[in-house]
Amino acid sequence: MAQRVLVHISRSEQRVIDPDDVYCLVATGGETEVRLRGRTPLIDMRPLGEVLPSFEPLGFVRIHHQHAVNPIHVRLLRLQADGRDWEVKMDPPVNLVLPIARDRLG
Repeated sequence: MAQRVLVHISRSEQRVIDPDDVYCLVATGGETEVRLRGRTPLIDMRPLGEVLPSFEPLGFVRIHHQHAVNPIHVRLLRLQADGRDWEVKMDPPVNLVLPIARDRLG
């Protein structure tokens, strides 16, 4: 059975999700958007730094101080228009384009 992860929706509610269904994690202030296939992300009330340790052993990679991605849902890695910086494009239907921090390349 695949490992599952808890998303802390509120102090009194946690949702169990399959990490393979998660495309990326996006820091938004003190909370974390958990982006799934659907249009509306789940909001974990914890900051990305507290959420990510549950996902890293499952293969998630932090690409920026505000973003972590599930490599199985990365469609494309490309240079940005400036020719110096890199970005990732996530698979449809999420289609987000996220920057990669220079210190995360390697």
